[in-house]
Amino acid sequence: MDRSIEDKNRLSEYVVTGATLHCTLGAAPSTLVMPVSHGVFLKGKPQCNVDDIKPINILSFGTCNISNPPPTCIPMVKKPWVNAFDTTLLIDDEKALTDSAHAFCALGGIISIETSGQ
Repeated sequence: MDRSIEDKNRLSEYVVTGATLHCTLGAAPSTLVMPVSHGVFLKGKPQCNVDDIKPINILSFGTCNISNPPPTCIPMVKKPWVNAFDTTLLIDDEKALTDSAHAFCALGGIISIETSGQ
């Protein structure tokens, strides 16, 4: 999702399990999942932090448009979410994840948060 200038000025939302994700190389949206919660809930859903970037947290984006024919997408993210825009709320000693964050797949895709899941 390309965020317009107007959209960038809005307040970020905290991200919970069920958030919709987009990868610039993926063929379909994905979902952020929390198999085990951190014990913090927002609107009854487990809240995420910037370290929720492991393979168990990000489901496949369908196929990866890195080559032709496109292989099945297996997200490979090695670093925490960046640009989370929250420095005050910590969840399990990590910054709370906001929908303004993004991550980088080792195959070159940029993963963004389309909806917060709230």
